[in-house]
Amino acid sequence: MNTPAEKVVISSFEDLWPLQANLNRKTGFDTEGLGKALIEAINSGDSKRVDELKLQVGRALKNYIDALADECHELQQCLAWKHWYREAKMGRQYELLDLQNARVEAIDMLFFWLSICQLLGMTPDDVYRLYAAKLKINHRRQDENRTQAEHAQHEQENRTVV
Repeated sequence: MNTPAEKVVISSFEDLWPLQANLNRKTGFDTEGLGKALIEAINSGDSKRVDELKLQVGRALKNYIDALADECHELQQCLAWKHWYREAKMGRQYELLDLQNARVEAIDMLFFWLSICQLLGMTPDDVYRLYAAKLKINHRRQDENRTQAEHAQHEQENRTVV
C-alpha cells in the first residue's frame, strides 16, 4: 500500500493498523511482522525463536518508547509549565499555550503507540478487549477509593487482563 496520504480513507480505528504498519516498513521496522512472529513463536512453543524475537522486539520497542516519550515532552512544551515564568506568577501555570500544536503532538503519540501495540502482537480487537478488561479494574479501583499506598497490593489485577 503506497497510496499517498491524501487519498487514504480512514473510517475506523482498524483502518489505522495497516497504514501504520506500512509507514513503519518504509522506515525499516516491520512492527506488525515482528509482533505477529513473536505471538506465533510463543503459540508454537519454539523457545529458541521466542528468545530471538523477544530480543528483536525489545530493541524496536525501546526505539518506539523513546520516540513516544519525546512526543510527550513536545506536548508538554505546549503548556506554560515552568514555575519561574510570568505565566506561573500570574496564576496561569499549566495554561495550554498552543492548542494546534498540542493536537498534532497527540497524533504523533498515536503513531508511536500504534507501533508499540503492533510490536507486542496486538490487533485492534486485542486493544478493544484489553481496554474493556482494564477499564473494569480502573473503575473498581476508583469505586473502592484506594490509596496510592495500597497500589502494590493490587498490582496482580493486571494479570487478569487478557
